[in-house]
Amino acid sequence: MAERLRMLAMLALASPSWAAAQIVQTVRGDVAHFGEGFTAITEGRVDFRLLRPANVVLFWVTPDGRIDLFFPVRSRDKTLRRAGNNAISVSEIPSPLQAPVISGAPVSGRAGQFTPTGSLLTGAPPRDDSSGVSGYWVLLTSDAPITALEVQNKLALMSREGGALAIIDRLAPLLVPEGTLWAQYVAAVVLR
Repeated sequence: MAERLRMLAMLALASPSWAAAQIVQTVRGDVAHFGEGFTAITEGRVDFRLLRPANVVLFWVTPDGRIDLFFPVRSRDKTLRRAGNNAISVSEIPSPLQAPVISGAPVSGRAGQFTPTGSLLTGAPPRDDSSGVSGYWVLLTSDAPITALEVQNKLALMSREGGALAIIDRLAPLLVPEGTLWAQYVAAVVLR
């Protein structure tokens, strides 16, 4: 949770031109079917574009393999999103996968005030977890509907071995039924 708060704080300090820049991402699956994926990542939301309606799931994965589910989080959340531009709010949604933990003290007496360090860059994830990556936004799109409870139940059974990239590689096969079209978009967030 503290890492996510730091990342969101850094997004808030990023220059406005960064939010409008093209997001460099790694893609897997049937990208031609679903579209370009991430279009912007800001402090309060993740924007993406779909070529056709799709069911979406959004995760934040830390280099040590912790997974925070940002969408869907409630049983009433409908995962089907329309074709075109879409956005998912990422401002302080508690993940049902893990209890929130703050590991670090604020700089001031006001909660949420952390010392910003470095600048924020996004890019395609390197194939090792040792490059200073703070975490990864993972957008999974599919033709098959999925509920928050199904995501939680399937993730509870998943192995957390191998670090973030190994976990990210296991997400689509775990969550998407066999024979279903899907695409997975991954954008790394690096603090330098």
